[in-house]
Amino acid sequence: MSEQTSKKGTMAKDTVVYMLAKGIEGGVGILTVSIMSYLFLPEQMGQYSNINIAVTTIAMFAIQWLVQSVLRYINKYDIENRCEDFYTTVFSAWLKVNIIVVFFGVIGLILINTILTRFSAFDEFLAVYTPLTLFFALLMFISYNTAQLVIAMLAATRKAKTNLFISAFSVVGKIALIYILAVNFGKRIEWIFLSYAIFDGITSIIGIFKLKIYRYINIKKSSPEILANLKAYGIPLMGNLIATSVLNKSDIYIITWFKGEGEAGIYQTNYTIVASAFTMLSAAVMRGSYPTILRTWSEGKKELSAGLVSDAVRMFLLIAVPAVAGVFCISDTAASALFESQYVEGHNVMVWVAAGMMLLGLTEYAIKPWELNANTKAIFHRSLIGGIVNILINVIFVPLFGYYAAAVSTFIGFLVYFLLAKAGTRGQMRWSVKMISYIRILASAFIMAVFIFIFKAFLGGSFFSLCAMLFMAMIVYVLTLWLTGEIKEEVRTIFKAFVKNR
Repeated sequence: MSEQTSKKGTMAKDTVVYMLAKGIEGGVGILTVSIMSYLFLPEQMGQYSNINIAVTTIAMFAIQWLVQSVLRYINKYDIENRCEDFYTTVFSAWLKVNIIVVFFGVIGLILINTILTRFSAFDEFLAVYTPLTLFFALLMFISYNTAQLVIAMLAATRKAKTNLFISAFSVVGKIALIYILAVNFGKRIEWIFLSYAIFDGITSIIGIFKLKIYRYINIKKSSPEILANLKAYGIPLMGNLIATSVLNKSDIYIITWFKGEGEAGIYQTNYTIVASAFTMLSAAVMRGSYPTILRTWSEGKKELSAGLVSDAVRMFLLIAVPAVAGVFCISDTAASALFESQYVEGHNVMVWVAAGMMLLGLTEYAIKPWELNANTKAIFHRSLIGGIVNILINVIFVPLFGYYAAAVSTFIGFLVYFLLAKAGTRGQMRWSVKMISYIRILASAFIMAVFIFIFKAFLGGSFFSLCAMLFMAMIVYVLTLWLTGEIKEEVRTIFKAFVKNR
């Protein structure tokens, strides 16, 4: 067996495990959004979205540079037997970031309690964004950014089964606790942040013990040289992540400003169910493939790395193309089956979000040459342009057409980002997927879509009908791929990889 075939099998096996993890996480995530649409009013969902976006954006600005750097360099320093230096440096950076954010967060809470409460103009704001809500949001920030860092380490070191467990445990625990608190203590958005803080914290603890990070922490071993490398790689990516966040989330604030929290809540609910699912699908393929690609690159095997990137792109397309087709076919049925009636009108945004998220996933592979060569400034510049385009379209068209314009602008922003990334990396490690694979994937997705429309005519729009429809559509798609020969080699490779590692 060639080295590329062996590594491809490793990637495929890890991707299957992550698909299971993300499938569970996505399924429960959809159920979470559905339950929350019944527990909370659209205005409350809009208020929750505003705080949640603020928390995740601050976390992105403060810690994601470190998360991305860990993914890039953890294998390098493992090969060099410098784990103690590496983990100590990462821990020191994480601690400083959280101390700074918590310090300013506490100052903010004190100012709210002592100054803003004296002015009647802030009464409406303070009635919604209470000190308790903001305190729980601060706790969520700490546990969220810690969990993101630990999960990245687990992914980079190929602890796929641990990720499978904590993904399922965390998402189930979060919605269960939200439901219990809302039913017993009132339907308040504070419970969402408290639940997320608790279970992200538990996730972090499990991951830390699995990785045995505590064995490597030696405060005297913090390395300025490693920290400099982490910053040089991660800080420009921080700008990229913020720009991508603008593409993903700025529309919520713009809709809130021009159309109110009610419309923002409707949009966010329909947006989230698709964006979360695609993010999980993309993450499954990326976490299954990227550690192997990085390890291969760190070993100096650049041509082999390029081949593995092409294999990863094909795996992503196998999942993403039918997902977009499925969203196009069943967005109305899904919204009716999952959401309270006030939210159903927003289903028409789903297909634009799905198409945009697929482009974002492909962009992750287009920028791989820049990532592997640590040229993260080039990534930031392209993503910034995409973010600016998104904001300009939103500001112009949301006042005229409402949240539907925001969905279209999201797609356009991601399209601009993808095209700029593709053009910028032309001639550098271009992915190479056979034309016959494109044809088979598209044809299989089309056949699946035809069957979905047939299923819809007979099954109706209940939740159980939706589940049955999705299951049968998946069977049709996989069977079509098998009959065309597109996934026969894939199945054999995965089977051999699992048998070999039993």
